[in-house]
Amino acid sequence: MNTQKTNTVASDLTDASSLRKFSKAKSIAKQIGVHPKTLFRWAEEGRINRFKLNPRIVVFDLSEVAALIKSARV
Repeated sequence: MNTQKTNTVASDLTDASSLRKFSKAKSIAKQIGVHPKTLFRWAEEGRINRFKLNPRIVVFDLSEVAALIKSARV
């Protein structure tokens, strides 16, 4: 496993920059400790957006996920 890539994703989740960065549900879920289905449920509830690249690939904006987590901690 590439720890440099993992650390980059983790820092993206905690420090949302002005550049939009996207990742698949499995990768984000692993970083924040939830099941990937949770991200899809949040998208269905309108809490975050999901972006379909094609019928099989869906990505999420890391800054949106980070903002949702931050608002839930308050």
